[in-house]
Amino acid sequence: MPIIDMPIPMLLAHVNKGAAKPLPEDELPEKVMRLGCEVEELAETQQFLCNVCGKIYDRTEAQGMPLHCSACGTDFRAVPEQLGDLGMAKVMRLDMLAVRSDIFDPGGMGRMVRGYLGIQSGLIEYPLSPPKITVKVDPHLSDETSRRPHIVCAVMRNVSLTHDTIKMLMNLQEDLHWALGRDRKLASIGVYDLDTLSGYEFRYDAVKPDGLRFVPLGFPPDDDASRLTPGEILEKHKTGQAYAHLMKDMTAYPILRDGAGTVLSMPPIINSESTRVTMTSRNLFCDVTGLSQRTVERALNVMVTSMKELLPEIEIEQVTIARGDEREITPDLTPTEMRVDVANAADTIGVKLDAKALGELFERMGHGVSDADGGKTLIVRVPAYRSDVMHPVDLIEDAAIAYGYENLTPELVPAFTVGDPQPVEERSADARQILVGLGFHQVMTLVLSSETAAFGKWRIEPADNRVLIENPISSEQTMCRVNLLPGLMETLAINKQYDLPQYLFEVGDCCFVDETTETGAREERLAAAAMIGTHIGYADIRAVADAFTHELHAECTVQPTEHASFIPGRVAALHRPDGTRVGVMGELHPEVLENYGLKHPVSVFELSLEKLLEIPPRM
Repeated sequence: MPIIDMPIPMLLAHVNKGAAKPLPEDELPEKVMRLGCEVEELAETQQFLCNVCGKIYDRTEAQGMPLHCSACGTDFRAVPEQLGDLGMAKVMRLDMLAVRSDIFDPGGMGRMVRGYLGIQSGLIEYPLSPPKITVKVDPHLSDETSRRPHIVCAVMRNVSLTHDTIKMLMNLQEDLHWALGRDRKLASIGVYDLDTLSGYEFRYDAVKPDGLRFVPLGFPPDDDASRLTPGEILEKHKTGQAYAHLMKDMTAYPILRDGAGTVLSMPPIINSESTRVTMTSRNLFCDVTGLSQRTVERALNVMVTSMKELLPEIEIEQVTIARGDEREITPDLTPTEMRVDVANAADTIGVKLDAKALGELFERMGHGVSDADGGKTLIVRVPAYRSDVMHPVDLIEDAAIAYGYENLTPELVPAFTVGDPQPVEERSADARQILVGLGFHQVMTLVLSSETAAFGKWRIEPADNRVLIENPISSEQTMCRVNLLPGLMETLAINKQYDLPQYLFEVGDCCFVDETTETGAREERLAAAAMIGTHIGYADIRAVADAFTHELHAECTVQPTEHASFIPGRVAALHRPDGTRVGVMGELHPEVLENYGLKHPVSVFELSLEKLLEIPPRM
């Protein structure tokens, strides 16, 4: 969850807008916490300004000054004069839920607190001016060669910016990249000075990696060496390097240009320096591009409504998105309608509520309400900036927050029951106890692995039923593990300095693709053991496997087999009496030992507890 630094004076000003009795500053943290936001601390922060791109940082004393700019990549250690000092600020540090991106800024948070306090309840309608600008979308952006097909846009006119509002704008943009955009993959946002652009017909199309040149944000605008191609930006610009993986396998890159051909940005990587927003900017153009239509729409709705809350004087102007003969007008702030059963809502919350009382709770959370059928059902109009409301139960949660969890009377459940443990957990506990009794030490290794660790080091081909991670955090965590032995070997490798022999085991889940299951994947409980020592061999692990299966009261037969990870003739497969293969045991091949930097023999066994013991499926 992101930590948001909310400036207290600015937030309080938006909370008390229109209030007959202003909320005191000392009561603000309590009201915010009742809305489900965790207040980490109230702190004094030092504000720093990147003089290259204009990004502002709030840093506590413990954090110290920023070392580089996360927006443009400027290294402040190399050029300290590019880091400005804006003085101190009083902030409330909030641990926020990613789904509530509409309250990441003082405007959105102030709007929510005003409604909760009854200062301004009900659905807020934001006026929209008709479109003047059209963005023509290249159909090739839907191809795999340059896939980033969705774009929505808006214009914000009559803007008056300060350091504080620019900071809020840029911080909101980056927070939305994380919360809604999944680090720019599903959605990325660009904001530009509209007065630096020409014409009323913009283009969102795809160009070759060397198809044009422009100056990316943060580079000197008057230096010819700053004019880079899209391909060079991915190689030379710090932001380009950080997000180059989003362009993997693309042969053409998305580019947004105005009527005169001026480049606004290369989504989702970087804006151009020529369109940079400054304190003198009076009209802004905003785009959101991405892979998910719903995500880009919600992100734009949050941007324009939060900016309208921060700067009430601005005018939101729509933009026409043209895809061939199709036309779409964005942003669309039409609320979503949901029906809520009054009796069900009251029963779920646990209090007596009629339609009027429930409707008032919804209005305090910013929703519009109307009666559908004489008090039994309410039609709730959900604001277009609320990306977290996807089901009537989400609205019931809103009503419970407005009612106040502190006002609910705790009650004991009418009947007490004790759940039975899952059979697989009972037998896993037995397996652990047996292996401990046999002299083994238990370890718990990482569930995420990589193809190199799971297959490459073991001289085998990757399994077709492995579960891959779509957005891995590192090259070492690209898939869910399909066996436990790599984790045991890694543990032995980092414990080479200790005396031999060493006996380790693990009992844990592995994950496999299974199209017959509801989720498309299944977990299977495995048990594995490893022995390393000067004189360890096949006979040792065979004795352990025999004792282990005997103590589990499981019938198991041993049959010769071949396996690339083991020494030929020193490996066997474990089978149930009906012929079902449940595991393998033997002495590891020298090449496998070399891959882990081990110089002594290692014998291992690994088997499926669920198959061995014929454990029924998990409930």
